[in-house]
Amino acid sequence: LKELWGNGLQCLPAHLNNDDYESYLLVMPATVLSELYGKYGARLLEQNVRCFLQARGNVNKGIRTTIMNDPGMFFAYNNGITATAKEVVTNEISGTIFVEEIRDLQIVNGGQTTASLFHTNRKDKAALDQVFVQMKLSVVDEEKCEEVVPKISEYANTQNKVNAADFFSNHPFHVRMEEFSRRLWAPPVPGALRDSKWFYERA
Repeated sequence: LKELWGNGLQCLPAHLNNDDYESYLLVMPATVLSELYGKYGARLLEQNVRCFLQARGNVNKGIRTTIMNDPGMFFAYNNGITATAKEVVTNEISGTIFVEEIRDLQIVNGGQTTASLFHTNRKDKAALDQVFVQMKLSVVDEEKCEEVVPKISEYANTQNKVNAADFFSNHPFHVRMEEFSRRLWAPPVPGALRDSKWFYERA
């Protein structure tokens, strides 16, 4: 990483004294991530249970749109990537820890993000200098690699599906309609002994 980004990448250690693995949180410049993908390609994704689907799915189109139109907000909009490594070399400079080298980097979740950054830069000539990606990097002991890495990949890729309609449930229109349904009585039904209310299913 020192070859690609100064002293390496600043990181925040996110592990306790644990012999099984270390973990770090990093902010990965998209230029570095794209260059790594350009150099190593699919080898970075060997442990990933998903594959890159070109720019056909909504996820990839959304990533591309953000890169092209709102690169400064990419960090806020994107979930980031989960990665593993067999070894990480760090160095502390003035109280700040930098990751200088990563041995056997594997992106186990975020393959679409990584590939989309590369392809949007290559095909659309989009600048990546304002784009940053959060990375959770786990350093797994080589003896436990075959056991732990597949679990990280599996759990990182286990996501609850969020339908597009769910995002609109908090729209002011639906909130007001729900309020009306709770406040207003429904028109009386001839012959009914009691009044009834509306029910508006907002979420």
